[in-house]
Amino acid sequence: MKLFTSKESAIAMALAFSACIDQAASFALPFGLGKKRVVSELEIPHGKHAKAQQPGASNESQGFVRYHFDKLVGDSFENASNKNKRYANIVKRDNGVEEVEIMNQSNFYSVSLSIGSNAQNVTVLLDTGSSDLWVTGSNNPLCSRGDSNSDAVDCAKFGTFNPSTSDTWSSNETSFSISYADSSYASGTWGQDTLKLQDLDVTGLSFAVANYTNSTVGVLGIGLPSLEVTYSGSNNVAGTRYQYENFPLLLKNSGATKANAYSLYLNDLDSRTGSVLFGGVDHNKYSGTLYTIPLVNTLRAAGFSQPVEFDVTLQGMGISDDEHGNVTLTTTKIPALLDSGTTLVYLPSALVSLIADEYDAVYNSRTGYYVMNCPDSDEDSQIVFDFGGFHISTNLTTYIIQAVGGICVLGILPQSSGTAILGDSFLQHAYVVYDLDNLEISMAQASFETDDENVEVISSSIPSAVKAPGYSSTWSTFSSISSGGNIFTVDVNTASASSSGSSATSSASSGSGAASGSTSSGTARSSSSANSGQTTSRAASTTTRSSSSSRSSSSTSRSGSGTSNDAMHIAAAPSLFVFIASLLTMVF
Repeated sequence: MKLFTSKESAIAMALAFSACIDQAASFALPFGLGKKRVVSELEIPHGKHAKAQQPGASNESQGFVRYHFDKLVGDSFENASNKNKRYANIVKRDNGVEEVEIMNQSNFYSVSLSIGSNAQNVTVLLDTGSSDLWVTGSNNPLCSRGDSNSDAVDCAKFGTFNPSTSDTWSSNETSFSISYADSSYASGTWGQDTLKLQDLDVTGLSFAVANYTNSTVGVLGIGLPSLEVTYSGSNNVAGTRYQYENFPLLLKNSGATKANAYSLYLNDLDSRTGSVLFGGVDHNKYSGTLYTIPLVNTLRAAGFSQPVEFDVTLQGMGISDDEHGNVTLTTTKIPALLDSGTTLVYLPSALVSLIADEYDAVYNSRTGYYVMNCPDSDEDSQIVFDFGGFHISTNLTTYIIQAVGGICVLGILPQSSGTAILGDSFLQHAYVVYDLDNLEISMAQASFETDDENVEVISSSIPSAVKAPGYSSTWSTFSSISSGGNIFTVDVNTASASSSGSSATSSASSGSGAASGSTSSGTARSSSSANSGQTTSRAASTTTRSSSSSRSSSSTSRSGSGTSNDAMHIAAAPSLFVFIASLLTMVF
């Protein structure tokens, strides 16, 4: 869930797309797109915050806290379960028009809370893209009562909290208000109460009770404190905004963990559970080397001196498979948000167009989606993300929304901004360590080989992590996507084995349009296996992508440029999580 602040809106305006945001409510959000949160009319809580109690957990003495979360999938919060799959339904009509009904079977990572002296059970969404906890109040008038109110929600599905029945509830008597670009909203009151997350006592954590909301589920945000609505929300007055101990910081300050850091492991696509490890790294959950890169500040021009979101530098992308070898699409640097509250991947339009060309996907300007022939079940093609000398490889099949009749939808969506959002379809391939103390991210290829654990406590730095070869080669300004370059010539084994690592800039990831060692686009490509966490020098089998290249001998003409519907994507830039069923009409 990507939280949008008033200052971020100013940046958007400077980039000339704020008008699109203003029109957000008039668009139907694309499937897989999270809800864009907009904080409004926020009054800063001014009551005293209770001192955090020492949390108690079975592994507290070890310096880390482990949570397993359920992975729910559905086209709405109400019907989300751990049995659903994403799909697209195609029906042939008499007039020859194909009707494609895309059901947004999005991911929802849930954790259970126990609140109040009477231990009321509430389930919330776990989200790295926001920083506050809020739950639905039992007196929400929009809870469904069998009427036809279009805003009515099923409050029984994930539970509500009734402060009046808890002897330990303490209100700050200050208001909380937040709204979303999909017209959902929540408002209520800040306060504190007895609070447990599974077996861990986190009493003292400030949270909001939403007494008026049309959203079915609340949120546990575990992002940076600078993204808290008390600090970065709209209408905050200089001198009154502040940061408080949100959940990860409370764990550190109370002694449950030694660092404000955690590891996220979404597990494989078919698994029904994932895990987040606060204060620790599980070395059995990744393969190869754990590489560290810095967060980048996309809001510096708006007055923020440090990053407020988990944006990193995506230094290039490519395609790799046994038949065609390696193809570099671009080495243009792009700020990329790692967001567990978004299901799919969103990239600049020009980059999505390059990917679509490789798979002969056809763009439909009316809907903003690419459709393509469904790949074979044994398709080995990998979409490779370069983060400065190390790669995360992702299966093409991860991004395929299945349909019938051999037609599929490509689950990589274009947006006209120069940014990327890497949602769950990417994150499930990566083991990600979020270091909130040092404003860094450590990543490696996720491993699904064993359920055994090998946990090491995080203290001052991430254990066994090394700086990426391109650590210092970070994004600084927005630029147009240029094709070409070479991300496949870097040998990451030359990286320093010490935690201090090397901060040298990787020439192959510098974002320049050219790369030494790449062969011309007309050179035959030799077969090479897909990258799996450890990238080696493979210049001999690497091809620089030209604008005319294609992964098949006969190129399919594309309808539209891939940019005509970008306004919709920017207007509906993702945050929390949205479930929309939209009807797409294609003529083949």
